[in-house]
Amino acid sequence: MNRGRLLVEVRQCKNLISYAYGQSLQSHYIKRLADGNGSNPTLLLFEFEPVYTCGLRRSSSIINSADIERLRSLRANFHETDRGGLLTFHGPGQLVAYPILPLQHQHLQLTLRTYIARLEQTLVETCREIVGQTRVYPGTENGRTVNYAGAWVDNQRKVAFMGIRYSRGITSHGVSINCSVDMSWFDHIVPCGFDRRHITSLSDEVSSARTVTVKEITPIFLEHFQKIFNIDLRMSADKCN
Repeated sequence: MNRGRLLVEVRQCKNLISYAYGQSLQSHYIKRLADGNGSNPTLLLFEFEPVYTCGLRRSSSIINSADIERLRSLRANFHETDRGGLLTFHGPGQLVAYPILPLQHQHLQLTLRTYIARLEQTLVETCREIVGQTRVYPGTENGRTVNYAGAWVDNQRKVAFMGIRYSRGITSHGVSINCSVDMSWFDHIVPCGFDRRHITSLSDEVSSARTVTVKEITPIFLEHFQKIFNIDLRMSADKCN
């Protein structure tokens, strides 16, 4: 462990959890870090029960009470959130990662723009390990948005997503990667504001017919996150579920 690098605790829930429980955990770790009691920053790793979530740009999603009831009738939960972004789906077979980081920490010193770029790079490098180096691209190029931020396969299908919040110097919410999620959940919405045909999963993109699991992707994601952010990760002893 490098004394000149930030230590981040990784807390992973081993089983499916409700979105509400995930948000309560996130709030707890944000408060703990904001209180300045010496607690380390945290990286939360979740796999949610089926849930549709809508970000701060709700008006652009054209979501109303009838839409919400329709989505809940599918046996999925619905939550409004304080992250950026539009309407999306989280569920089994999808890795969700919430970095709770103080960007101005002496061992980070990141602008919000740089943080977002590094998150996107982490997604891209993680997905390239599975799909191939020449097939996965970021949504930004040379600082210019060429597609929605995240990881895109063949520049046509989005496999990893971003929706963050930055308040009082601390990041929250984060990213998700479609590993083996049931893609039919996305048929009921306009995910992140674009056509459902532009959404994919890692399992759908591998040449061999196999299932790419959250368990397989997690250590790859952690490896790239640690390297790209130049931090040290340590698995937390805190119980999740």
